[in-house]
This record gives sequence, structure tokens and C-alpha cells, in this order.
Amino acid sequence: MSNKKELVIELIHPPHPQSIEDRLDAPLGLLYIASNLEKEGYLVRINDLSGVDEKDWKIGEADIYGTTIYAPTVNISEKIAKECKRINPYSVVVAGGAHPTAVPDKIGKSFDVVGIGEGEEIMLDIAREYPNNKRFYKKDLERNLDKYPHPAYHLVDPFSYKRKFEGEQAITLLTSRGCPYRCAFCGLAEQHKTMKYRSPENILEEIKFIQKKYGINKFNFQDDTFTVNKKRLYKMLDLFKPLNIGFRAHGRSGLDTLEDYILLKEAGCDVIAWGIESGSQKILDLMNKQTTVENNENVIKWAKEAGLTTHAFFVIGFPGEDKDTLEETKNFIERTNPDQYFVSNFVPYPGTDVWNNPKKYGVKKIHTNFEKYYQVDKEGFGSRNIEVENIDIEMFKELEKDFRGWINQRMQRGSVQEYEEKIMKKLKWKENLNLKEK
Repeated sequence: MSNKKELVIELIHPPHPQSIEDRLDAPLGLLYIASNLEKEGYLVRINDLSGVDEKDWKIGEADIYGTTIYAPTVNISEKIAKECKRINPYSVVVAGGAHPTAVPDKIGKSFDVVGIGEGEEIMLDIAREYPNNKRFYKKDLERNLDKYPHPAYHLVDPFSYKRKFEGEQAITLLTSRGCPYRCAFCGLAEQHKTMKYRSPENILEEIKFIQKKYGINKFNFQDDTFTVNKKRLYKMLDLFKPLNIGFRAHGRSGLDTLEDYILLKEAGCDVIAWGIESGSQKILDLMNKQTTVENNENVIKWAKEAGLTTHAFFVIGFPGEDKDTLEETKNFIERTNPDQYFVSNFVPYPGTDVWNNPKKYGVKKIHTNFEKYYQVDKEGFGSRNIEVENIDIEMFKELEKDFRGWINQRMQRGSVQEYEEKIMKKLKWKENLNLKEK
């Protein structure tokens, strides 16, 4: 049984070996864990090493270290664990995050403890039982997220992060946890299948706190599907209107009328993003996306008409992808012309249905050098970690090279067109608003 007053806990966020912007957002998961520990009287530090070279790491002395692991950071996180043990050989080093949750038995012995699932309750149990800890801990969060305190923003400098909207500092928030969908490429589909919500009033309280303490009025909602519960969404938007905030959110094609997007715009939404993934219905069905190409076209069209900036995310190289399906995605991008689009390679992360059931997708082999499990590297190319029946790795690399070359050409020619469209979008937004008022 630990003595809270004497116990020191350091939560460490690792640098990403291939991240293009490795210090975009504060490590929100660790901030939630920290605030929950602080509520119980524990002394907590956050050590965000994102964007920090290994030679410049500064890890303090602590009794418990908690380190996040993503698939590409496995080796880096191992180095962090060894450094923690060098500093305090008697410390307990905890591995947490998406990777340990998916493959807890694969975590190395540099870590004393493995947390399976979201960390708020798990880290509390580890702290309470220190130093007599088990190897594995698993505990679900309460379904009512209002029980948990707001993130411990005071443990980091919010202005040290790169996320900005229209030149202003932005901060990332979560209003819910989980996702009701089961996309085959998602490593957390099973772990996050139960939706958990914060109340609109609780979210409002946090936004007002951030406005007052930091003067920040731009927000990035990191929910997997911010728009999934329409009744709750409408209540949030009503509460946001008087705040004079700007925000970015992730949507899904279930938000299916122009009026919905006008409501988002009126409440302060500047940017709406979707995981479109593919312009091929064949690939969408293989991914179990539960969307259609037609619906995806419509949501981009409606959002543009409402005056929103549209961001679309695509995944190439899913099992079954070929030259024809990539051509369909090119055609989709040309038709819908999202304001920004981001293309990542499919990665068979542990926990995905492709990882768990490779034969179902025609996958002959999954390579497990996790350091290469990145979707896009600093040169703009992704890794290829699967061998499938219909296309070999070298052939896919040629298709990817051709596809990304097309993207680069399109982006170069689109700069003037993009400026003109922004002007037209503002005019269209005012026109739609006038029609609504009449």
C-alpha cells in the first residue's frame, strides 16, 4: 500500500520516429490520467518528449513511470523504460496506450507493468498497490465521463504546441470516448466499442475555463465521431453559440442534411474532417466503413455550401486495393475537391480485424517490424507491411508512387483555385444564411 504524500509519478510521452509534426498537441490521454491521480492526492509530472532528440531527454527521478507506446514507438519507448530504470532501479515502469492494449503479451520486460485499456482507473490502481504490483492491469472507465476531472493543463505549456487555427493558438478537447463502428483498419474498434459521453454542460465548463485561464478560443475536438449522437450534438452547438469560439471536428456521413452543417457553422465550426478513406465502394465495403461513395460526396458538398472548410482523410493500400480502385479515389477527389486531403498508407496495426483475421482479407503475411508501422513518413511516403494475394509489395510501391505524384501535381495546380474557392465559399455561406433567416 503506497503513501500518497511520498509517491512521485512521472508520465512520459515518447517522440514519434516518423512524425511530420511531432509536437502538434499536448498528450491529452496523459493529462487526463494526471488529473485523476492528482484528485486522489498523488504528485504527478508530465514529461512530453515529442519533438525532443534522444540526447536531450531529461527524465526526473520518480517512483512510478508511465510511458505511452504506439506501434512505431516500441523501440523508443523501450529506451525510455531503460533510462527510467537507470535513474531509479527500484521504480515501477508502466507501459500503456494503444499498442499494449492490443498485444499486452508482446511488451518487453523493460516494463514492469502493462496497462490494458484507457489509463485513468488503471494508473490509480497501480499507484494504490505500489510497490506490490501485478504484471497486467485492466479496468474500464465509468460510462459517465463527467466523473473525471478536466485534463491537467497546468502540467504543460499549452502554447508550446503547434496546433493553430487562423494563426491563433488552439487546444485539443475530447467530448466522448469510443466509436460505434467497426472499421477493419481500426486498432481500437473492439476496445472502444462502448460509447462514453461527457455532458454538454461539462464540456461548456471546460471551454470557459480555458478561455479564462489561457485566453484560447480555438478548439480541436479529437472525438472519433463528434457528430455521432445528433441530439447531444445539437445541445452542444446551442451552448457553444454565445462563446465566440472557433473549432474543428470529425464528422461522419450520418450528418446528412445541409441544415446540420449550417448549425455547425453558426456554432463556430470552421473545419469539418471526415475519414472518407476511399473513393471506391468496393474498398469501403471491404473496410466495413458502413458508408457509401454517394453519401461521402454529399457531406462534402453540404459542408462546403454551409461555408465550412473541408478536410478529407484517405487510406490507400488496404487489401483488395488495385489500380482501378486507386483511380476511383482519384476521381472522387477531383469531383468533390475537398479543401485539404491527406493520404496515408494502410497499416495493419495490432488489434485491427486485418491483424486478427488476415486470411479473411487475402493477406499472406504481416511484417512485424513495428518501427516501420507509420502511415506517412517525413518524405511523404508510407510503409508497406503486408503481402496480399493480388498485388506484391513492389507493385504496390509503384502504384503508390504514381498516386502520390498525381496528388503533388494536383496540389501545385490547386493553389489559385483554392483561393478562389475560399472567396466563393464565404459568399455561398452568407447566401445560405440569408435564405435560412427568410
